[in-house]
Amino acid sequence: MQICPKCSTELEPAVTSCVACGFHLDRPERSALGKILKWTFVLFNIAMVVWVLVAMGVFESVDPDTQKEALPHGTEQSAGIGVSMIVMIWLICNGVLGVLVWDTRARKRALRESTNPVSEED
Repeated sequence: MQICPKCSTELEPAVTSCVACGFHLDRPERSALGKILKWTFVLFNIAMVVWVLVAMGVFESVDPDTQKEALPHGTEQSAGIGVSMIVMIWLICNGVLGVLVWDTRARKRALRESTNPVSEED
């Protein structure tokens, strides 16, 4: 059992803050798997932004009129379709990873006051 250093209330061993006075004993931390998933989520989103920008041709220095003349008829919209597919993949994977990151977040443990009274002994 833990005892709150501020108000001397007896607490369950796994609590992170006192029920009586709200004193924070320690901050909950994300597990190792949770940290890996969080950083995977962040890096995935950065990679997807770069992928969309590359697919849109933001980093290319080709004249669009010259490029249209070089492409066969009917392929002008292929870049838009490709970007749409990338965005769909992004949304689906982001939803799955987001749920996993949310599920592995650091949680405050259940706070319950003990039924055992604390005796003040000096």
